[in-house]
Amino acid sequence: MKVWKLSIAALAVAFTMSTVAMAAERDPIPPRAPATAKADKNPVPSNPDSVSMGQELFQEIGCNGCHGDGGTGDGPASAGLDPSPRNFTNAKWQDARADGELRYTIFNGSEGTAMIANEAMFDDPNDVWNVINYIRSLKK
Repeated sequence: MKVWKLSIAALAVAFTMSTVAMAAERDPIPPRAPATAKADKNPVPSNPDSVSMGQELFQEIGCNGCHGDGGTGDGPASAGLDPSPRNFTNAKWQDARADGELRYTIFNGSEGTAMIANEAMFDDPNDVWNVINYIRSLKK
């Protein structure tokens, strides 16, 4: 009987923890980039070529490891991360963040999360903007 109760309790804790992690992703959280990052504007027009290049880089750099192939935050390395990786299809979050904030976070990482700094991964200064154009294309 004790084992059964402990199993139910463990399941309840696991469910609660997964719900908390999901809830943290559902709504945009306070910005993780300094306010000055908003002023950094994307110089690369969003078009099919830019989005395609951004998608390729997203895969090559390994963003999909945490964020998933479709950017929904369900990549193979996302299990157990708290907070969970950003779901780029979340329109509410997309509307709340400027491109410069995304660039800052991609380059510098995000304190308190598993998001690492990736500036060294970009050879061409426009590559990060192509990735951002791809991320923006995922908005639903």
